[in-house]
Order: sequence, then C-alpha cells, then structure tokens
Amino acid sequence: MEQFLEKLFESIPKVRILRLFMQNPEHLFTFHEITERSRIKPRIVKSHLQKFIKIGLVKRKRGKIHKEIKIGRDKKQKTIIKSISEDFYGVNPNFNFIRELKDLVIKSSITSKKKLLKYIRSLGNVKLAIISGIFLKNNLTSRTDLLIVGDGITKKRIENLLSRIESEIGRSIQYTLMDTEELKYRINMYDRFLRDILEYPHEKLINRLGI
Repeated sequence: MEQFLEKLFESIPKVRILRLFMQNPEHLFTFHEITERSRIKPRIVKSHLQKFIKIGLVKRKRGKIHKEIKIGRDKKQKTIIKSISEDFYGVNPNFNFIRELKDLVIKSSITSKKKLLKYIRSLGNVKLAIISGIFLKNNLTSRTDLLIVGDGITKKRIENLLSRIESEIGRSIQYTLMDTEELKYRINMYDRFLRDILEYPHEKLINRLGI
C-alpha cells in the first residue's frame, strides 16, 4: 500500500505534492513552502503545479507576505518589514473528485513501519521508539506522534530525518526526544505526559528498555 500511489501516478514528486495538498486542504502554500516541504526541485514542482492548476485541482491566489529585510552594515544595520506580493497555492474545494482523491491519498500516506524502523535505527543509539498519533491514524488522543529515547542523538539529526518523513507523508510530525536518564526520571515521577503516551494507542518499534 505504501507505494500504491507512486505506481498509480508513476511519479514520486507528483505524489509528494499531492499528499501535501490533500493532507492540508485548508492551507495555502507559497511556492517556496511547497519545494521545502516536499523536498522536490523547483522546476519539477512548477511543472506539476501547472498541471494541477490546468485540471482545476489546485487554485492559485495572489496575496501579500511580510518579510524582514536587513539594510545597512554593522552597528548601523536595521531591520525593516516589507510587504511583498506572492502567489499562494491550495486545494480547489470545488474540484469534482476532491473527496475521492483525498481518501485515496490519505489511505496510502503512512510510511511503512519497516521503512520507518530503518529510518529510526539510522539515528544511532536508540533504546526506545514509540509511534502513535498520525502513524496509527489516531491524531485526536495522542500527545506525540513519535517518541525517541536514546543517548547521543542530536535534535538536528532527528529533525533532518523527520523532514524526510514529512515530505513523504505530507504532514507535520510531532516528536519527543529524550535521553535514557530523563526517561527514568519521568517514570519515577509518574510523569503525566509519558503515561498518556503509554496509555493511549501506541506501538513500540524499538524497546531495549523493557518498558
């Protein structure tokens, strides 16, 4: 099921952009946001956007964004806020097959557990990895989508990894990272946050701590 859409549409970039839109139907994205979140080259994004707009799936809207611009040098440097016109892209809710397409995309959006486990192991010394929330399609009760417990795992490293996963599923992932000492402290303190994770639907992909 994981590669169903890629085989159906014969294009991983196209599927990533579709997932981004279908998973966030109320959101309007700038071109830069689409390329960043899908991790697809601008020229490819531009090509697929033109096709989506042509068939009426995506709508384009001109709007304003506010950017911080630094002028001057050294101590005389100051920051000004400038309003810039830019195109925004979002799902056209009046597209004839929007409901069917959304159901198809969402049902095939979750990364396989085998693939996810491979990603997590690449982080290094992971002692506990728990998935919940979006990975189990249970967003309403979950405090986090991914809990990673390990030693020597940097925040930057896990964020780089999550960026990759997010580009594949089209959704932002809420994660929690802690070391072994913090986990033991939270367990001894009957930490509510940790209890909620363990009491609500979850799955342990890695459990070297016997939790």
